[in-house]
Amino acid sequence: MIRKKEGFEGQRSAVLPVDIINQMAMHPLCESLYLTDIGYYPNASFHDRERNKGSSEHILIYCVKGAGWYNVDGQYFEIGASQFFLLPANEPHAYGADTNDPWTIYWVHFAGLRSVDFLSFLQKGKAPLVVEPREERLRMFDDMIAHIEVSFNEDNLIYTSHALAHLLTTFKNSLYNPYIEASSGNDPVSRTIEFMKQRLDQNLTLDQLAGVANMSASHYSAVFKQKVRSAPIHFFTYLKIQKACRLLKYSAMRVREVADQVGYPDPYHFSRVFTGVMGISPREFRRSDSSQPIDKHTAEY
Repeated sequence: MIRKKEGFEGQRSAVLPVDIINQMAMHPLCESLYLTDIGYYPNASFHDRERNKGSSEHILIYCVKGAGWYNVDGQYFEIGASQFFLLPANEPHAYGADTNDPWTIYWVHFAGLRSVDFLSFLQKGKAPLVVEPREERLRMFDDMIAHIEVSFNEDNLIYTSHALAHLLTTFKNSLYNPYIEASSGNDPVSRTIEFMKQRLDQNLTLDQLAGVANMSASHYSAVFKQKVRSAPIHFFTYLKIQKACRLLKYSAMRVREVADQVGYPDPYHFSRVFTGVMGISPREFRRSDSSQPIDKHTAEY
């Protein structure tokens, strides 16, 4: 096989020195999770690696364009755009770019006391996973590379260690992106969440929300639960109670007035719902905020 030796046009990468890696492994703010190598290889023709004894760190490779392949634990897989795979530490493996359509990849080697937990969190098997493209994720890679390129000082190392944890969680398929501007305009969950936010003073039904999503109630409920990990009406209630918390904390409204603002004409029903969600009553919540001056009338119904 032809091997690329001189790198790839536009590539960026950074490798930490051994003494720096050892420093991070012992630092209380880095020891749980830290990177050792990170990079970006665009249009990486003839890129390939084979490690008969594996790597001493875990490896994540994220393909953003083109195609490639990898072999781990005796299994061969192909990978394409918007897919990623993980290679556990100390497992023999090989990988490389497709000959006709070479991949563009971001990659990172990572270790730490909790690195195995992140590995388990992201992937249960060996097969590649599809992940929704997000510009934020690419910016995070670029940002981490930039910090390591500039300096190995302690502040940068702590920053990249914690940024790495954030980066890895973005590869979780069940992670819901709450920013509607970053979501597809055809995403029914984003549409209905925005619909809910604009109507917190109302009482919406599952059928109404399903209508906004242009789905049957049962299908919409299943899709919503898959993405948000909550039933639609439970989530709507949660949004209402969060608004109520803000009003109780930052306004002088009476509890009955707060209840009305979030669609509960009966303040006692509101109190029961609030207590069920927050674990304390609205009055107790208001009193627990020591930074908020309490007028004796504001705590009353």
